[in-house]
Amino acid sequence: MVIVLYSALKLDDTSFQDRSMKEQCAYCTLSGMMHSYTQLLYLNNGGIVCYLFIGITLMCLFCCVRFELDDEINLFLYEPRPLPTCLIIGARKCGTRALLQFLSLHPKLRIVTQELHFFDNDTAYELGLSWYRSQMPLANHSGGVTIEKTPGYFTSLLAPSRVYRLNPKMRLVLIVRNPVVRAISDFTQVVHTKRSKGKLVQTFEQAVFDRDGSVRVAYKPVRNSLYALHLRHWLAYFPIDQIHIADGDRLIEEPIVELRAVERFLNLPPHIGAEQLYFNRTKGFYCYVHPVDGPSCLGNTKGRAHVRVSVEARQKLQEFFQPHNKQFYALINRTFNWVGCVDVAHFKRDFSRSRPLCDLLQPPHKASR
Repeated sequence: MVIVLYSALKLDDTSFQDRSMKEQCAYCTLSGMMHSYTQLLYLNNGGIVCYLFIGITLMCLFCCVRFELDDEINLFLYEPRPLPTCLIIGARKCGTRALLQFLSLHPKLRIVTQELHFFDNDTAYELGLSWYRSQMPLANHSGGVTIEKTPGYFTSLLAPSRVYRLNPKMRLVLIVRNPVVRAISDFTQVVHTKRSKGKLVQTFEQAVFDRDGSVRVAYKPVRNSLYALHLRHWLAYFPIDQIHIADGDRLIEEPIVELRAVERFLNLPPHIGAEQLYFNRTKGFYCYVHPVDGPSCLGNTKGRAHVRVSVEARQKLQEFFQPHNKQFYALINRTFNWVGCVDVAHFKRDFSRSRPLCDLLQPPHKASR
């Protein structure tokens, strides 16, 4: 048993100097035990070896209790990088990154900064659970919840069953917004990606509608906004009470309200407060003040101007999504004010504040402020 504990400490990729005082104590105590045991075996003093080793073991346990290492040793030795117990599964372009960064302000939450695509990508999944665990942040003595975010999980047919096999009790967070705005934001990113590679791009109308005017349902920026379609795949494995639905439009306007709801969902004490957030008028979004890194905003791609879309196109999309929205409302037993509402902040670059504009018939460049 001691050999296993010693090996776990010795083989960890964290250098001795980077460990906490408690971790160094555990390492030194176990190291001393191993050294003493090997010396006693070398001396070959017969049965006295067992008694002396038992005594050294009891001294080690006393040291662990004295330095309150019970919980820390369990975390550090057995699960130095705990697997996530919560996933932000999507939806893409609905504020998943902002939600994750805001949640990082909570001392009981540990976030995975990269999108790992473990459950929706075969190549990543085949790397195995040991690789996935290696991507997790280190545990600390305060325990808490580890959260991983990959928006691609929501629309994946593979992810629900794979997540369930890992942890049937996994808590899931799904953040959604007006599906028309989400689709336009998704298309905007497609345009920026293509232009950065020197490729030609279509207009929004050319990409989203067929020549007869019908909506191209299979086109990803449209299909990703069919929330009911994708949620059904998750509900085949997880009950709705394990899925928290966050309002991406409200996260822009009232982030504290949405963050408090996530804290409750994860059974965490309320911690994130208004003093940790501030509104950036240039971006039109809230930024945050990290206790270590100080003020920080999301990347330059967040809050950028969306492509221009005609009123007629938005009207047609709004009508197309309405029945799908109703199906989504029925699944989650909740409604959103998505009928006729478009966030003008996403169509204008210089605005003083983000606010909803419930008037599809008014072109975005003429909308009142």
